[in-house]
Amino acid sequence: MSYRPDESNALIYAEGAWLQGAIVTGVLYGVVIVLSVMCWRSLWPRAQSHATGYKTNRFLLCYVAFLFVVGTIYVAFNAQITQLGFIDNRLYPDGPSAFEEATSSPPLNTAFVVSDWCADLLMIWRCTVVYRDTGIYFIIVGLGSLLFLGTLVTGTLWLVIVSTPVQSASGWMSFSLLFPYLCFSLAINIFISLLTVIRLLYHRHRISKVLGLGHGAIYASFAAIVIESAAIYSICSLLYLIPYTLNSPISYAFMQLLGEAQVVAPLLIIYRIAVGKAWTNRSTTLMDENPIQLRRPLDLPKPPSPAAPLNVEISFHQETARDESIRSPKLPYPSLESTEDYANAPVTFGRAI
Repeated sequence: MSYRPDESNALIYAEGAWLQGAIVTGVLYGVVIVLSVMCWRSLWPRAQSHATGYKTNRFLLCYVAFLFVVGTIYVAFNAQITQLGFIDNRLYPDGPSAFEEATSSPPLNTAFVVSDWCADLLMIWRCTVVYRDTGIYFIIVGLGSLLFLGTLVTGTLWLVIVSTPVQSASGWMSFSLLFPYLCFSLAINIFISLLTVIRLLYHRHRISKVLGLGHGAIYASFAAIVIESAAIYSICSLLYLIPYTLNSPISYAFMQLLGEAQVVAPLLIIYRIAVGKAWTNRSTTLMDENPIQLRRPLDLPKPPSPAAPLNVEISFHQETARDESIRSPKLPYPSLESTEDYANAPVTFGRAI
């Protein structure tokens, strides 16, 4: 006897994608909790002090708290809509996957868009930081502002459209709504990421040229490039958009992961800032103000020529006095006294140069 539901394989596969996505989203929320605690522990002492940059640390502390709240709201309402589809409305026509597509959750959608805005804003800020000492700094700031304004407008329009009652009947995952918004957001992320990576590699080349190959790794190691460019967010966006264009149900799983990936990527950047491994405003200015000049071997002063050798003659004369009236009997073998006399014989050393 089979307990398999009377549904097609494609429908069961789609339902499994929705459920597995909800489970993995909960795992990513655990990562969000750990990163939030790590950021708080690193930022709290700096925010309490009045050292240089304490205002920035206080802002980042509030930013981490806000991201944690947004991530919590997202995972909570994602779990709720999963329960509604798989338990409360199990008999919905075409199964839970159809219910998930046709149901819109305003808190879930809002948390998704707000986390996307936070991730984009932080990436643009980091890009302006790494280009602060360049001649195109104001161009980067203006371009980043325009890009963020674009994602702000498209995200707001998507929220307004999916919140209408008509959209709940036609499906909130419509290709004409979510796909263009995420494509625009992904284009921004890739563009900003490329600008950031190019600057990191250029700075690594400068440091390696002056100090050696191993000294620039902190700014352009593989981990630094992945974290500073928020590559985790871009990769998750591609993992959703590519299957979605191919009409694959696996996109439902990556769609849910994307909401938490938008929180994880900024937290990783902030943690690098908190522990002092990220790029700062003084990463290049210090190098420009205090360049380290390395001398070539030909520029080094020549050592002084050695002085002429000295010829020193040392002689040691040792005189011994013996009482000839006392004679020792002859022995068949050399006695100890004769051996000592031989050892105490005067020795004259030759020249020592």
